[in-house]
Amino acid sequence: MFCKLIYHLLILAIAMGVVTYVVYVIRFYIGYKNLRPNLSYKKRRVSIVVAAHNEAANLPALLTSLVNQTYPKELYEIIIADDCSTDDSEAIIRSYADMGVELHYLRTTGRENAVSPKKNAMNLAILKAKNEIILTTDADCIVPLTWVESTVQHFTDDVSVVAGYSRTLLKDWSQASLVNKYEHFDFAATYLVLAGGYTVGKNWACIGQNLAYLKSAWEEVGGFEKIQHLITGDDVILMHLMRRAGHKVIFNFDPNSFVYTQPVPSWKELISQRTRWASDMKHQLKLHTEFFFILLSLAFLYWGSFFMLFFSWKLALCFFAFRTTIELIFFNYSKSYLGLDGKRLRFYPIWVLIQNFFLVFTMVLGQFNLFVWHGKKPPKGMK
Repeated sequence: MFCKLIYHLLILAIAMGVVTYVVYVIRFYIGYKNLRPNLSYKKRRVSIVVAAHNEAANLPALLTSLVNQTYPKELYEIIIADDCSTDDSEAIIRSYADMGVELHYLRTTGRENAVSPKKNAMNLAILKAKNEIILTTDADCIVPLTWVESTVQHFTDDVSVVAGYSRTLLKDWSQASLVNKYEHFDFAATYLVLAGGYTVGKNWACIGQNLAYLKSAWEEVGGFEKIQHLITGDDVILMHLMRRAGHKVIFNFDPNSFVYTQPVPSWKELISQRTRWASDMKHQLKLHTEFFFILLSLAFLYWGSFFMLFFSWKLALCFFAFRTTIELIFFNYSKSYLGLDGKRLRFYPIWVLIQNFFLVFTMVLGQFNLFVWHGKKPPKGMK
C-alpha cells in the first residue's frame, strides 16, 4: 500500500513537471519568434564600473576592450575599483590613463571588515560615478568593442535595467577540457531559458558580468544597503529590488553586446562558483516565487524520472525521452540567439548526465554557504 502511494505521488509530481515544461517551452517559442527589440538612438552618458581583486593577468585584455569602444569617448568614463590588490593591478590600470578615455583608479579600503568586498568596492565606485547609466562587468571579462553602444541603445525612456549575456571564452572547443565544455554549455543552456523568460516579460535572473542600470534606480532602492549583509547579490538580487520598485528590466539579445569571461580552471572552482550562485536562492525566493515554483516542478520531472526506475523502467525512459526531446527542440530553435552552434549542441547528452547531479549538489552546498570567493568565506551565521 505504501509503495503504491509513493508511485502515485511520483506520477503526480512528474505530471506537474511535464505540464510546466510544455507550457513554458511553448511560451518561450512564441516569445523568441515575436522578439522585436525596441531601440533608442539617444546618446547617454555612461559610467563603466569594475571591481578588481588581484586581476593583473586579466586586466590588460579588459582595459584594451574598454578604451577602444565604438561609443564616443567623451560620453563614457571607466572606474576601476581596486579591491586591495597585492599584485601589479594599479600599475596596469594607470598605464591606460592616456588612451583618450576618462579612466579613474579607485583604491578601496576595508576589505577585511566587509561581508562582501566586491559590493564594498562597487558601492564606492558607483558613488563616484557621475553619469546617468552604470554599466558593469568583471575584471576577468572581455567585452566587444560595440558593448557600450549596443547597451545604451536598449535604454528607451521606460527602461531602467538592461541585462546581458556572458559566455566563457573557449578558443578551441575540440581541445577544451570536460569542465570547460560543461561550463560553457551550461551557461548557454541556462541563459536560453532565462532569456526566454525575458521574451515573455519574466525577469528571473541576470549576471554582473554584463549588466546596466540607471544610477537613479540604484539610488532609489538604497544602493546595496538592503543586501550589504550578503556576500553576493550585487547583480541578481539588486535587479529584483529594482524590479519590485517598479523599474522595467529587459534583456539585450544583440550579439554585439555579448561578453566573454575566462573559464574556470577546475571542477573545484566551478563547484565553488555555482555554490555561491545557489546561495542567493533563499533570498531570491522571497523576491520572485514564480521562478522557484518552475524550478521545483522541473526537479519533479528530472528526479521523478530517475526514481521511477525503481517502479517502472519503461515509464522512466518515456519521461526521460520526453525531456530530452523537448529540450533538443527548444535548443535547436533558440540556439542562434546566444551562439550555441551545432558542434556545441552535440555536447548535450554529456551535459544532461552531469547537470542533474551537479545542480542538486551545488544547491545543497549553497544553502549552507559552503564556498570561498576571492579568498573570503561567508561569515558564520549568514542567512
